[in-house]
Amino acid sequence: MVKNLLAIPLILLLSVQKPVKKPDVHGDFQFGSYPWSRNADMIMKEELAREVVVAYAQGWSIDKIAKTLKIPTNDVSKVSDKLEDERLVGRQESDYDPSPLMPVVRERDMDRMREPLSRHTQEFAKLLTDNWKDIEAMVDSLSVAKSIPKGRLMYETVVSGIMLGGLMDAFYDDQTLMPSPRRRGKSDRYFAWLVESNSEAAGKLRRELRESAGYRVVTIGTVLADEKLNPDDLRGKDTILEDADARKYRTFISTFTRDKLLPYFKGRRQEFFKLASVLSSGRSVAFADFFAWYYNSIANGVTDTLAAQKRITPPEKLYTYAVKAPQ
Repeated sequence: MVKNLLAIPLILLLSVQKPVKKPDVHGDFQFGSYPWSRNADMIMKEELAREVVVAYAQGWSIDKIAKTLKIPTNDVSKVSDKLEDERLVGRQESDYDPSPLMPVVRERDMDRMREPLSRHTQEFAKLLTDNWKDIEAMVDSLSVAKSIPKGRLMYETVVSGIMLGGLMDAFYDDQTLMPSPRRRGKSDRYFAWLVESNSEAAGKLRRELRESAGYRVVTIGTVLADEKLNPDDLRGKDTILEDADARKYRTFISTFTRDKLLPYFKGRRQEFFKLASVLSSGRSVAFADFFAWYYNSIANGVTDTLAAQKRITPPEKLYTYAVKAPQ
């Protein structure tokens, strides 16, 4: 009798701990993109839009989506058409139904990639910190270094300027890992992805860039700016790099990312290809789209590492800065 009484709580504990299997298609997926697309973000906020993308990744037809989710076929078709117009889904040559034009990263995919992603994040963080003195020396030489807090200036330089700016340009120029993103909608170009039940893995960082009055105005942080600021709005309180500083800044980042950082990723190209091949939705997703998500995850992880080491100071929400554009 005592043994039976002891066994009952153990059985109950095991039953509680047993993970609940999620359905093949559901709405608990988080959207991410690079560069950040406000238009796509608005579309993907709709639960049915996320479900349709996930369903297409599972090979479902519109009829099956409507029947299984108990949603009118016409509603599913409207959402599917909107996704096609934005080129978030598209038809392959021999397919009647669309396929996602983005990675759909399931929890089982994350389980397979957890170790390599952690390792690559640690290695890339170490590569940056091994070259920290060179980055710091360049930042210290800028005239704005006297008026802008060091932690903020290093965040803007390393996170936005190097990891989400110069290195992305180096990838696009090199073409072997990640050519420039496909055209979406009417004129946008961006990479996109969905990640199951994991907002951290979808990426926290939001970066926007636009031209204004001969400057490149950049916002970087965890949210998007509510208003568009021009360089005059920033003067006296935010980072503005004028002609000489801007040239020095651009030249350093371009050379540093090409010579110091790009070789790390090119040297692991085959490893990244193998990781892409285990993705559940990998059969219809271009490698560049997978690598965009994977690198974005690395960059987000490295940002957290550098912040924990007090090497950079993250914003409460976002920083805005301006760099004089080349003439």
